[in-house]
Amino acid sequence: MNISLSTPTLSSLDKFLQLIDELFDYEALPQKAEQTTLAVKQLLSNPKLGQAWFIEVEQHGVKHIAGHIIVSYSFSLEHGGKIGLIDQFYLKSDWRQHGIGTELLPQLEALVSQDGVKALSLEVNIGNAGARNFYEKHGFSPRRQFCMMTKNLTESHIPATVAS
Repeated sequence: MNISLSTPTLSSLDKFLQLIDELFDYEALPQKAEQTTLAVKQLLSNPKLGQAWFIEVEQHGVKHIAGHIIVSYSFSLEHGGKIGLIDQFYLKSDWRQHGIGTELLPQLEALVSQDGVKALSLEVNIGNAGARNFYEKHGFSPRRQFCMMTKNLTESHIPATVAS
């Protein structure tokens, strides 16, 4: 089994959005399809925002798309520069528990390191002990003294000088 990452393009947008829909369904997350489509198009056309990949598995000479990964970029004084947030890491159910994540994380780390990323962060559902154990086994540490909080903003809350 050969596992690799390939970058989606606007011509493969429908396939990529289908995987994102599957992730939203699997995690029971609310989704605004139009908002998601616009955000994915923006990400794919502006690499400064982050990167996205199909997870490809070649098995018996046949290449399968097993899932996707999205890393968005930010900046952190604490970490000394550019950081990445693994926004989505999704494997279709048939491909889970086959060592794909274990093989992919070093590939992902190498790719984002080449792009200047100093640290990677991610969110895991607090009740998902399997995922938490997997990430801890691969060097991710929970920041027990921190609580990630989110506030959704509408466009009217963003000053024009910041948005441009």
